[in-house]
Amino acid sequence: MSTKTSRQQADSRAQKRARFAGKTDKRSSPSPLVLVAGIVVVLALIGGTIYFLAGSGSTQTPATSSAPAADLTSYSTGSQGLLVSAATHGHDPYPLVQAEAGQVRLALSTFDDYKAHYYTYMHEGKPIEFFVLKSKDGTVRAAFNACDVCYLSKQGYSQDGDYVICNNCGRRFPANEINVVHGGCNPSGLERSVEGDTLVIQVKDIISGAGYF
Repeated sequence: MSTKTSRQQADSRAQKRARFAGKTDKRSSPSPLVLVAGIVVVLALIGGTIYFLAGSGSTQTPATSSAPAADLTSYSTGSQGLLVSAATHGHDPYPLVQAEAGQVRLALSTFDDYKAHYYTYMHEGKPIEFFVLKSKDGTVRAAFNACDVCYLSKQGYSQDGDYVICNNCGRRFPANEINVVHGGCNPSGLERSVEGDTLVIQVKDIISGAGYF
């Protein structure tokens, strides 16, 4: 075999090896799309891990707790930092009244509209509800927001003109019979007195109705 022929064969083999090596390099090199996809997956995994760690380490506060809304709305804070709750169902806590020298004092003029005004007195953390209204005969009357029969339902009373209505059984009672007629579904009367332009209710009388609530 001539030297020229041997050289040609060697060159041919070298070219084949070069082409084969080029194909191998192309197959083994990842495409740009694969690289981008890999980076996205890695970043997603890192972000998910950070979010999980941040969430598991947080502490809920009362403002972000999962307690039912009704529970959150059934409490408010009184003017002197007392926690006030509703003793009966279906409403926010009634305005808080506080005593001075063993008495709760309310301006008589408040009741000139002949409407029932509802109040809450807190005793040892327990709410006691009562209402005050002026009947058409001009007498200012007071009663617990409960009666001897239906108090366990904790529904209380509502007003319809000259009548108050038991929200549990639906019975109607003339406003001018409050503090006069007792027992049954009649509103349980609350003792009161008038001093000048002020309605006075003794704390001991309010506390006597705690059993209704």
